[in-house]
Amino acid sequence: MDLLNPTSPTETTGKAPAGRPAALAFVNDPNSEEVLKTAFREEAPGAVLRGDIMKAVQHLSGTRSPRVLVVDISDVALPVTEVHQLADVCEPGVSVIVIGNRDEVGLYRDLLQAGVTEYIVKPLTDSLVAKALNTAKGGTEPTPISRKLGKVIGLVGARGGVGTSTMAVNLAWHLANRQGRRVALADLDLHNGVCSLMLNVPPSSGLREALENPLRIDTLFIERTMAAYNERLFVLGDEEPLDAELLFEDNAVDRLIEVLREQFHYVVADLPRLPNPLSRRIFDIADTRVIVLDPTLQAIRDAARIARLPGVDGREPHQLTVLNRVGEGGRRAIKTEEVTGSLNRRIHCQIPFQPALFATAAMRGAIAAEAGGNFAEATAALATEISGQAIEKRSRWRLFR
Repeated sequence: MDLLNPTSPTETTGKAPAGRPAALAFVNDPNSEEVLKTAFREEAPGAVLRGDIMKAVQHLSGTRSPRVLVVDISDVALPVTEVHQLADVCEPGVSVIVIGNRDEVGLYRDLLQAGVTEYIVKPLTDSLVAKALNTAKGGTEPTPISRKLGKVIGLVGARGGVGTSTMAVNLAWHLANRQGRRVALADLDLHNGVCSLMLNVPPSSGLREALENPLRIDTLFIERTMAAYNERLFVLGDEEPLDAELLFEDNAVDRLIEVLREQFHYVVADLPRLPNPLSRRIFDIADTRVIVLDPTLQAIRDAARIARLPGVDGREPHQLTVLNRVGEGGRRAIKTEEVTGSLNRRIHCQIPFQPALFATAAMRGAIAAEAGGNFAEATAALATEISGQAIEKRSRWRLFR
C-alpha cells in the first residue's frame, strides 16, 4: 500500500453514499397495495412491497431508509414493540405511517406516543392515504410529525498527540459496525486531518466548498461529497494546501450539522486542538463532548480548561473524559486516581498504552478496535456511554424523533 495515496480495501468503496428513496410501503392485502400504489404515483414516488412491519424491519436492517415509510401491523401480536424495533433500524428523519385492522383508541395513542406520524384503519381510501402522506412530507396538517435526529459527538484533545483522531475513527467504526448505526465521521482539521488516511479512503473534496457556500449544502450535496468506508460509515474531510486561508460563512456550520443530523444516527466530529470558529461552534452545539487526554501535567491542565467551556446558552454540556496511553510511564506515571482528583471529574474510558497495536493497524490500514482486546472493550464502553443503548431498550423512549 502507498502510505500517502491509500487504495481502497475490499470493504471500502470510496464512493458517495446512495440516496434514500422518497417512500416505501409494506402491506399485506391487495386492496391496500393498490391504494398505496396510486397514492405513491400522485403524492410520493415509491415502491410497495408485500409484507408486514416485521418484514420492514428485516428489509431496512440492510438498506437505506425512505423518507416516508408505511408499514402494516394487521394481525401483529405486539405492534408497539415492533414499532420500537423498526425505529432501531431506521435512519434519522423517517416519517412512519402505520396501517392496521384494529380500530382502538388505546392502540392509536400508543402508536403516536411511540413516535409514528399517523395510524390508518383499513380499508384504506385514497383521501386518507393522501392526507397521511401530506402530513408525513411536512404539509399543513395540524398533526405533528415525529422525527428523530442524529446526535453530534465532538472529540477534542487536551494537547497534541493524545490520540484524538484515533479515538474518533475507532469510535465511529464501532458505532457503525458493532451497533449498526449510520455514522458520519467529520474531520474538521481541513489542513492536517488524518481520518481519511486512517480509514484508507481518499479525502473528500467538497467540505471547504460547502462551508464557504452554505446555500449549496443539502442532502444531495452531502451524498456526493462524502467518501464511503462501507455502507454505514462515511467520511467528510478535506486536504487543503497548508498555506490556504479558510474563510467560512457564519451560518455554514449550523447548516452542515442540520443536514447531517437528518441523514445519520451519529455525527462524530474530530476537532482540531487549537480552537477556530468552525471547531468551536461544533463543540458548542455537540450533544456530547469527548475530551481526550494522556496522564501528563500539561494534558490534565488543558483538559480541565476545556471542560470549563460553557455549552450553548450557558447550559451544562454532556461531557465524557477519555484517558489514553495509561501505563506509558510505568511506575513513575501519574496514576488514574490522581488524574481524576486533579480534574475533579470521572474518567469514563481508559485506553491502555499499546504502541504495537496501533503501529500494526496504521501500517496495514486496519482498524485497531476490530482486533478485539482491551482497546476494543474500551471503545465499546465509550460507545455505550454515548448511545445509552441499554437505557433506551429499557425505557422505550419516543424513537422517531
